[in-house]
Amino acid sequence: MQPFQVPHHRNPHFTGRSQLLQDLHESLMGTGRAALTQVATLSGLGGIGKTQTAVEYAYRYFYDTRTYEWVFWVKTDTELNLVTGLAEIARSLNLADGNLDELATRSRHWLETHSGWLLIFDNADEPESVKPWLPRNPQGRVLLTSRAQQFTSLGIKTAIAVTKLSLAESIAFLRDRSNRPDLDATEAAAVNAIAQALDGLPLALEQAGAFIAHKEVSFAVYWKYYQQQQLVLLEKGLPETGDYPQSVGTTWLLNFEEVEQRSPASVPILQLSAVLAADDIPEQLLLVCAEEFGLVDCTDELALAEQLAALADFSLIQRDRETASYSIHRLVQSVIWQRLTPTEQHGWLQRAVAGLSAVFPDARR
Repeated sequence: MQPFQVPHHRNPHFTGRSQLLQDLHESLMGTGRAALTQVATLSGLGGIGKTQTAVEYAYRYFYDTRTYEWVFWVKTDTELNLVTGLAEIARSLNLADGNLDELATRSRHWLETHSGWLLIFDNADEPESVKPWLPRNPQGRVLLTSRAQQFTSLGIKTAIAVTKLSLAESIAFLRDRSNRPDLDATEAAAVNAIAQALDGLPLALEQAGAFIAHKEVSFAVYWKYYQQQQLVLLEKGLPETGDYPQSVGTTWLLNFEEVEQRSPASVPILQLSAVLAADDIPEQLLLVCAEEFGLVDCTDELALAEQLAALADFSLIQRDRETASYSIHRLVQSVIWQRLTPTEQHGWLQRAVAGLSAVFPDARR
């Protein structure tokens, strides 16, 4: 029985957010001015760091302070994932057997009769879908991450806003992520310029830091690359606002072009991933469905491992070797999708359906 069920490793480069974590803890514990209820919500734009903040909170208050005896994590981007996640909790607690709804109901009952737990609903962008599954008279704490702004139906008057990192936090993150503790005046000016351009968005900062670390380039060289690619994006008429911030588009393009040069066979995997569910994509699925997916270079496990490693090195995907799966940020999916032509979009959708139908034939009925 595993008391800590968070499907993410702790981020060794997590930076700042001290006051945010304190406000969140006070809200959940029912102390301080921020406290209103035992259900708290981290709310903010995509790529702003909601999930990473929840991950850090879980590790900090389970391992570092032992505030919680149990921590459970449920992906809530779809109704099926929500119910499946609750059912998995029941299975981990050996709460008999049954269908998904029965197991999910048993999980809720267990939460209602036990104390010392934290339940995290991640990506709860439709709060109403969570409401039926909230434990009644909870003896523990519930945390939601969401892009939504209103949660009055859940009894939450004010969500805790996750905002951009400050300039100082952004610079500290970039220096830590790229392992650059000492900087001369030129490098200090360059990292300051990069941090200002990326506007405190953690996803863009992570992609920039990954590029600098793996390419082993200076901040000054990266800043030059960044400015050049920003002009390319503007010349191509990509939106400065919309589904993703321009800073994400620029950092993504730099990393994508580097992967394209180093490992061309990785590119189709990335494009396919834009049309799949973002979380926990089984690596074995790519091998089994390589022909249907059109992954002609995905010939064996070694080739696949090399292709996925190239994507992970530049933070285009996140691999979980324990579960042999990978995930891709939804903003990265959006950037990839918008850079495909309509014909390419149609082609990848067709190939995805063909591959998934081969593995799950009943899904077509």
